[in-house]
Amino acid sequence: MADFCIREVRETTPPLLDAFAALMPQLSAGLEAPSAAALERIVRSPSAAMFAAWRDGAAIGALTLVWYDVPSGRKGWIEDVVVDASARGAGVGEALVRVALERAAREGVERVMLTSRPARRAARALYRKVGFEEAETSVFVRRTTGQTGKIAVGAAGNELAEEAGEQAAGLLAEAGRQMEKPKSSASDER
Repeated sequence: MADFCIREVRETTPPLLDAFAALMPQLSAGLEAPSAAALERIVRSPSAAMFAAWRDGAAIGALTLVWYDVPSGRKGWIEDVVVDASARGAGVGEALVRVALERAAREGVERVMLTSRPARRAARALYRKVGFEEAETSVFVRRTTGQTGKIAVGAAGNELAEEAGEQAAGLLAEAGRQMEKPKSSASDER
C-alpha cells in the first residue's frame, strides 16, 4: 500500500508554498517557487486542476492539468509534473498522472498532451506506461513578454525550455491545434 495520498489542491497553504519552494528547483534548475497569488490563480481557475501527493503532512509531488475548448474539441495539457527526489520510484508520479487523466475525462477532454525532454528517461517511460504516445509534431514557442533568453524546443516537440514564469495558455492552444493536423495531409505545411 502506498504511503502517500493524492489530493486536488483547493487552497494555498503554508505547507504547499514550502513544498513548491523545494519542488520547483527539482523540476528545473533555476526555477523558483510560484507566489501564493500565482498558485491561488491556478487553484481558482475554472479550467485547471492542481494535484499534490502528500506524505506525513508534506507535499512530495505535484502537477497541473489545464483544459480549453477550440473548434476541434476540448484539449488538455498536463504541466509541471514533479516528484521530490526522496519519493521517486514509489509510484507518486504515476498516481498523479492517473488522477489528472481521470479528471480530464470527467471534464470531457478528448486529448491530453504533455511535453518531456529526452533526458528525462524515467518520466518518459512513465508517460508511455500510462498510455501516452510520442506525437510526430513540433511545438513552436514564442515569448509574448519583453523577456529575453533562449527557448529550447526539440524537433519532436518534446522539449520545452527549463525557464518558468510564463502563462502559456495561448501557446498551449496553438500547440494543440498543431497536433490535431494530420501529418500526411497535403495542407500540412509546418
